[in-house]
Amino acid sequence: MTNENLNTALNNVKEAWKYPELFQNTSRSERILSGIVGSYLLFKGITSVFSHPVIGVTGAAVGAGLLYRGLTGYCPMRDLAEQQKELDLEPEEIIIKETIISSDL
Repeated sequence: MTNENLNTALNNVKEAWKYPELFQNTSRSERILSGIVGSYLLFKGITSVFSHPVIGVTGAAVGAGLLYRGLTGYCPMRDLAEQQKELDLEPEEIIIKETIISSDL
């Protein structure tokens, strides 16, 4: 992660704290649970990164994502799912005008 990405993430967290109504799409209980579980996974991932590198880095990444979700109240996956739900309102009708049956294989 570069310095620019880290600064962008920190600015996003600051903006979410200033204007929570614009960014929140999770409930209070989800935020609390995400913060607790994210903190635990981040801690366990960092402490086990030298003994089990793949598991440690994976746990730290998932923990950081959950901690971000808990701090900001914004879940990008939920936002994406809600956008997909709005797009998939109703499938278009399919009208078959002609049917061709062939006996040749």
